[in-house]
Amino acid sequence: MGVMGIGGMMGFGGMMYGSRAGSGWWIVGAVLQFLFLLLVLGGGYLAVRRLLNATESSDPAIEELRRAYARGDISDEEFETRRERLE
Repeated sequence: MGVMGIGGMMGFGGMMYGSRAGSGWWIVGAVLQFLFLLLVLGGGYLAVRRLLNATESSDPAIEELRRAYARGDISDEEFETRRERLE
């Protein structure tokens, strides 16, 4: 009888867990896991955005210089000289 959970102290639930089994504690656990997942995903999103923004230059003069170089308006040497001056 004890193996099947009928009678004895080590049954499958019943009086062993009392009123906690149906009180909704699983909802609290699910919400906490969801919040943790949001925190991890939000942190990853912010890290990726920061890395992508770090690779782009915020100086409009350097951006214009790069565009002129890409169009072929200036030579390699002129690009390097102007870039060194701007930086």
